[in-house]
Amino acid sequence: MAYSNEIYQYARDVLAQRRQKAVQTLLERRQELYLRFPRFEEIEAQLRLTGMAAVRAAMSPNGKEKLDEIRQVNLDLQEERRQMLSSLGLPQDYLSEPYVCPLCKDEGFVDGKRCACFEKLVREESFRRLNRLSPLSLSDFDNFDLSYYSSVSDGTAPSAFEQMKKIYQYCKRYAENFSSHSANLLMSGRTGLGKTHLSLAIAKAAIQKGFGVIYGSAPDLLAQIEKERFSRGDSANQTLDLMLDCDLLILDDLGAEFATNFTAATIYQIMNSRLNKGLPTIISTNLSYQEMLKNYGERVSSRVIVSYVPLFFTGQDVRQQKMTRNMK
Repeated sequence: MAYSNEIYQYARDVLAQRRQKAVQTLLERRQELYLRFPRFEEIEAQLRLTGMAAVRAAMSPNGKEKLDEIRQVNLDLQEERRQMLSSLGLPQDYLSEPYVCPLCKDEGFVDGKRCACFEKLVREESFRRLNRLSPLSLSDFDNFDLSYYSSVSDGTAPSAFEQMKKIYQYCKRYAENFSSHSANLLMSGRTGLGKTHLSLAIAKAAIQKGFGVIYGSAPDLLAQIEKERFSRGDSANQTLDLMLDCDLLILDDLGAEFATNFTAATIYQIMNSRLNKGLPTIISTNLSYQEMLKNYGERVSSRVIVSYVPLFFTGQDVRQQKMTRNMK
């Protein structure tokens, strides 16, 4: 997919910093070793001389015998250096630039094509910028408090505590075992029951495992998609492309967006495309099934029923309870 020029420039800047750091680290290592063990500097200098001598020998008419001799000297010097590094407990590549990516040597390209490290940089930075307004670091499973849910039951259904404990345990297992082919989840229920908290806890766990996660409110993400769709900039469709391809997409507060034909069609495209790719999506909403059917039509609603695991949140608004407790 295409990214904005700003994202590509970010990746180039990061790679330049990595190269500079690798060169500086090698320089410091050499200075330290040469100061403590001058023989290292002598070996390095002799190795450079053998390299130049080998080039001259290869160009001479009868240089084969001389070339063999130079090659043996070079191998002896490398072996001496190897033994010295081993005796000091240092890795054999200690006197080479410690590039983050040895494949492209932090240049970002291999054989004229973008290296995987470059693609990873632009992808992660795109996710970061798209998620920067989301409180991805604020929620965890450890601070989800089940004491806000009543254990009183009317006898016809589980208590709010029992229901929410099951949901909490399911979400925790989901996060622990998350993969890019995990199940789709539909978190539904009234405002303030913990949908956002648990979806953010899953997002945090997935990110810590190295997965690419996009989290955002449906109104914000859809507004960004619409803005890009009708712009002529270099980032046209960037948000939509990222949402279609990320390892985990979390659409929070579905139904709060301004309903138009464009938003309905876009939501269908997102859901259908990710289902076809087998990529998991988590949707949280205050809508009932009938309201979802009215807002998005049967194509979206039927996919939710068939392809999403329903998690029905229940209880009293936790945020209001917290405010009441803090006022006491």
